Amino acid sequence: MNTPFDELVLGRYFEDMPLGLVQHSAGRTISDADILLFGGLTGDLMQVHTDDEYCREREFGGRIAHGLLGLSMAQGLMLRTNYTQGTGVASLGWDEWRFVAPIRIGDTIRVRWTIRERRESRSRPDMGIVAEFIEVLNQHGAVVQHGIHRTMIRRRPIGTSTPATEGTLG
Repeated sequence: MNTPFDELVLGRYFEDMPLGLVQHSAGRTISDADILLFGGLTGDLMQVHTDDEYCREREFGGRIAHGLLGLSMAQGLMLRTNYTQGTGVASLGWDEWRFVAPIRIGDTIRVRWTIRERRESRSRPDMGIVAEFIEVLNQHGAVVQHGIHRTMIRRRPIGTSTPATEGTLG
């Protein structure tokens, strides 16, 4: 039976996320405005993000983006692919997230993520849990952040077609 929300399901169901599945996002260039707006929103106005003169002679040679801005942008870039549109239920946590290298003004970041673990939910038989290993890469292909994201995904409803008959997401 179709519901008014069926047409909103663009994402992959749990069954469509095999171990080893690798997905990629488009890129996004980090601007000065991104950093200042994130600082204003969060209250994190540390000099390393806001003061050119202070940073010029410091460790990074200039201002850098907030680590959490990179993580937030990674989530947004992943969601732009619609991979969980209509199928994602809840983010269950971010584990072992590492800030490997700075993200600088003008860097273009993109995200690569791989399904590392998957299991059916023990408490919700219509759901599954996936663990994604996420890497944030800069324009040079260097990993600047990485970690694990666990998320709850809807299982494919009985009687619905599979991507093999409808086409697959890129």
